[in-house]
Amino acid sequence: MKIIFVCTGNTCRSPLAESYAKTQFRNEGTAFESRGLMVFADGISPLSKRIIEREGLEEPSSPRQLMGEDTEEALLLVMTKAHKRAVKDQFPSSDVRMISEFSEGTVEDVIDPYGGSEADYERAFRQLKQFIDKFRL
Repeated sequence: MKIIFVCTGNTCRSPLAESYAKTQFRNEGTAFESRGLMVFADGISPLSKRIIEREGLEEPSSPRQLMGEDTEEALLLVMTKAHKRAVKDQFPSSDVRMISEFSEGTVEDVIDPYGGSEADYERAFRQLKQFIDKFRL
């Protein structure tokens, strides 16, 4: 099984989710990656990187644009309702769900910490962790 976490720029939320999931499910046989819908940076946010290092999480992949081949054999887990619509518009046959839907069966956006404070990044990380901890792979 392959799961790709998707957010806007692939610099904040999706790398945090990828790193945490890789660490939590290290021996489960699931591959985790992350992508963005509008990738312009070549590295992840310093505040996301700080959380990853502090928590001793596995390194995420470098920011990459979501492409058609990514959607063919992977489950795409997005952060917001808007992300889900955007992915479905561009890749109608993709298996895309909100991370909250996959985790809890709910519809809840993951807050976007981009441009925010360290506390905003911490809140986003806690929210992602809460969802990922409930995965049944």
